[in-house]
Amino acid sequence: MAVPRSSRLGEELVTQISAIIPKLKDPRVQGIVSVTRVEVSADGRHAKVYVSTLGDDKDLKELVKGLTSSAGYIRRELAATMQLRYTPELTFVGDAGMARASATYQVLRELEEKENQKKKEE
Repeated sequence: MAVPRSSRLGEELVTQISAIIPKLKDPRVQGIVSVTRVEVSADGRHAKVYVSTLGDDKDLKELVKGLTSSAGYIRRELAATMQLRYTPELTFVGDAGMARASATYQVLRELEEKENQKKKEE
């Protein structure tokens, strides 16, 4: 079964945008930033970019603002590196997946520490 063109383009955009983000000088775009997925419209003219960071909701909102203000630069970089008829308009959306995973990991680590503390007391 053939993979739709928009899916292949989305995967390539994840790779390309992930490489461009570290070059940004916007202070709102800092720390660990991950492009989790990109949804591309059927005609390839619009792309919704889901991004995540290890910070809290406030950090994620600031990240989205920073990326939104840098969308023109990112789009120009994509146009220079990818051979596309139309470089998609980029819309950035926060994906709280990494933050939830980090919080879950923290809870598990605390539970493990409590378990180890109980074992030492016995």
